[in-house]
Amino acid sequence: ASMMMSLTKLADKELVHMIGWAKKIPGFIDLSLYDQVRLLESCWMEVLMIGLMWRSIDHPGKLIFAPDLVLDRDEGKCVEGILEIFDMLLAMTSRFRELKLQHKEYLCVKAMILLNSSMFPLSAEEPESNRKLHHLLNVVTEVLVWVIAKSGIPSQQQTTRLANLLMLLSHVRHASNKGMEHLLSM
Repeated sequence: ASMMMSLTKLADKELVHMIGWAKKIPGFIDLSLYDQVRLLESCWMEVLMIGLMWRSIDHPGKLIFAPDLVLDRDEGKCVEGILEIFDMLLAMTSRFRELKLQHKEYLCVKAMILLNSSMFPLSAEEPESNRKLHHLLNVVTEVLVWVIAKSGIPSQQQTTRLANLLMLLSHVRHASNKGMEHLLSM
């Protein structure tokens, strides 16, 4: 129970940081407040998870929740029902490590998770906000393509790299859904 309490307190702090981070994405605050809230509500677990994976990328077999909260798989067992999610997070982190995920790529992917998160129609009263959101998502996608192009890998491999990064997003969503199921079952 105390481990779950530590993770919950940590998540609370991270959520405050997440709002500040989202507001720094150029164009995010130009969306309607309704759309901003809807997007954050839809993806907070995914954003927390991708941040966890980024912090853990250089630590095989471990998840770095915070500098003073590092768990390996055995320690992850102590939070009831979380081992499957823990294994998913370790596997995705390992895949990001294999891909040698770069910081700028991580930032783009994290922004894409936020901007592509809402499965609901956004504010119907504000079609302009919806248009801005689609534009913003396209801009972030173009930036990711540009970052990969600037990495110096051959153009054929650039397309494959983009596909590999984007394919991981469904796994992040799946782990997030599992995490939400776990929270709701507590």
